[in-house]
Amino acid sequence: MKAGLETSQEHPRPALEFLRRAVVWLISQWFIFGALIKQAKNFRLHIVTQVVSFLGFSAVVYGIVAIIRGSGTTKIDLEALAGIILMSVLPTTVASNIAMTHNAGGNVEAATIEVCIGNTLGVFLTPLLLSLYLQPRNGWGFIQPKASSGNGLVAIYKHMSTQLSITLFAPLIVGQAVQNLFKAQTKHWRELLHLNVVGQLLLLLIIWSTFCDKFASGAFHAITHQSVILICFLGLGLYIFFTAACIVIARVPFLPRETEDEARWIAFVRRQRFDKRETAAICFCAAAKGLVLGAPLVSILYGGYDHRTQAVMSTPIALYQGTQIVLAQLSVKTFKHWIDQEKDMRSTLQDAEKSAAATIVANDEQDATTSHTLDSSDNAKV
Repeated sequence: MKAGLETSQEHPRPALEFLRRAVVWLISQWFIFGALIKQAKNFRLHIVTQVVSFLGFSAVVYGIVAIIRGSGTTKIDLEALAGIILMSVLPTTVASNIAMTHNAGGNVEAATIEVCIGNTLGVFLTPLLLSLYLQPRNGWGFIQPKASSGNGLVAIYKHMSTQLSITLFAPLIVGQAVQNLFKAQTKHWRELLHLNVVGQLLLLLIIWSTFCDKFASGAFHAITHQSVILICFLGLGLYIFFTAACIVIARVPFLPRETEDEARWIAFVRRQRFDKRETAAICFCAAAKGLVLGAPLVSILYGGYDHRTQAVMSTPIALYQGTQIVLAQLSVKTFKHWIDQEKDMRSTLQDAEKSAAATIVANDEQDATTSHTLDSSDNAKV
């Protein structure tokens, strides 16, 4: 921990920058270009995932924070409340949700395209939503976003665009180029070096470094214990709630059994349902918030404030990241079992169809043989 503190104090940004690039570059090697293009046309997937991630998540959090503010308590730091709202408007994480979707047998391509779209939209939506929720009305005008250069949203957009270009798009382009030009070599070295494991280790290292930064900056000493407890339990409840909400929205489990004379609106809703693999991708993406891009966003959006304010505001992001990784890992087996049930059902139906088809063919052949035998017998009698 001491080494981590020293690293965090002396060279926090270059180390984190390198790790962010490494994680995204390694994860980008898993992308399948053709499948990504196909999923890019799945507008229903984009609408559901991004609406829940940005609007649904932030609206629920804003309501909870409004209740806390309305209670008049002084035990919860205003910076912590603003940090909770900031966490709610962040885009989804970059690597862990793709890895969890893969481990659960979900649609990796769907998760990948939502990561790209979500982080691109986050450049514009995160500052706008944050300014909307923290407007100076009725005592809500606390800790407005303020870039270090003092140029408002223009400076914020400029910094965020540069950051995303370095951490997301450049590694994605390089990864696609390498994979498509050297397919055999990429597959060989990916398996030989176990790059998926390396990516997870680097992600854990980023989380460790972030917590080191929190201890080094005194964030956990500056923030009240009540604020930390609130953030932990709120993060736990939010992840479980939005995972369940995504399942309900994507699968609409309360529809009656399909019948030939069912109402048109029921048939329409039934056609809009996502399969279980896509549902898993939606759950892992919509309920997640990114630390890899979230941590630097604090320094960008609130670069005009002192280091303590930035540290306290980034605490909800760091704590929620740990919560979501633990809960996602625990839910992987449940999702995998759920998805395998659908696969087994499809396999059983396919086997039944093949068996029925084989029986029909065998009966046709038997009928043809019998007919041929009777014709031969009739010819012989003649």
